[in-house]
Amino acid sequence: MLKEQLEAIQQKAKERTVKTQTVEYDLETLVKKIKRDVIKLNPDYQRNHRWPDSFSSRLIESLILNIPIPIVYISMDVDVDDETEDELARYSVIDGQQRLTAIYNFFTGSYALQSLEVLSELNGSYYKDLPPFLIRRLEERTIRCLRIDSTVDTQVKFDIFERLNSGSVKLEAQELRNATCRGPFKDLIKLLAKNPVFAEIANLDPESTRIKKMEDEELVLRFFAISHNDGYLEYKGQFKKFLTRKMEEFNKLDALVLKEMNENFITTMGLVKHHFGSKPFAKYKKAEGAGFTLMSSFNAAVFDAIACAFSKPNIKKIPSYEDFINLFADPVFFESVEGSVNDVSKLNNRINKAREIIK
Repeated sequence: MLKEQLEAIQQKAKERTVKTQTVEYDLETLVKKIKRDVIKLNPDYQRNHRWPDSFSSRLIESLILNIPIPIVYISMDVDVDDETEDELARYSVIDGQQRLTAIYNFFTGSYALQSLEVLSELNGSYYKDLPPFLIRRLEERTIRCLRIDSTVDTQVKFDIFERLNSGSVKLEAQELRNATCRGPFKDLIKLLAKNPVFAEIANLDPESTRIKKMEDEELVLRFFAISHNDGYLEYKGQFKKFLTRKMEEFNKLDALVLKEMNENFITTMGLVKHHFGSKPFAKYKKAEGAGFTLMSSFNAAVFDAIACAFSKPNIKKIPSYEDFINLFADPVFFESVEGSVNDVSKLNNRINKAREIIK
């Protein structure tokens, strides 16, 4: 059996082989490249940097003491010989974002060292407070980077990022996409994630961990992936890869289409709030007697059903929210928002059921 598949295995291995090169940068050079946006950590990396200052301080202590730290993986997104009209970063960080952000923030005076055990005398010191010999030691300390060739496609980079992502604070799927899927659609979902109507009805507290994990941006991507041109009909399984593929696809759309998508999202969220109130994506269960029991104030699968139904143009029939809640008494609909909700049939069922009564 394996012999019969040999050709396919050889072809796949050839296509998926990653070309890499090992380079070393001193910290002074790295900080300069980040500051000039040659190496891109993340457009919103300060918001998404999830190490506390005590973690960051221990890294700085390790660097001063010349303790080995893990290799950093960077992606070459623009070849060094290519000229670009806009100021695109040439490299993005695939693994090591937290470490590089901690270094950059310390060098630029964003925090003082704390909780150091070996060099406890430095607790409370900012970069500018360090004695000259320690500043020189830090600036000249090198970090080894594994650079991934610019020809590697986005999905492969995502897979690499996911496999390498084993740090103390595990990154979520949207954080991985944020580092590997670059383009105008990425900018659009960042903008729409901050829309106040969307934030209210999706139950997104600005200080919540959902925001820090970029769940807000993933919900915007999720909306477009399933609703734009009825994209849910293309879904055949593996939801994370489906979203990544859609994000890459949308990044290639022209400005006019993205403008229409932007308007559709804002209109849809406005309609949902107007007709279904401020908690439209709640999940209910049919009570044993009369009525329904609230299970959660927000459910992503319910979001799929309602948002996709409201996104259709020329809606003529919209039930009251109370009438919509009756859908949870339908065993097919309830099962579609329960358990493994990214099953292909469940995604189709919940969207079709919602569209039957919102049309």
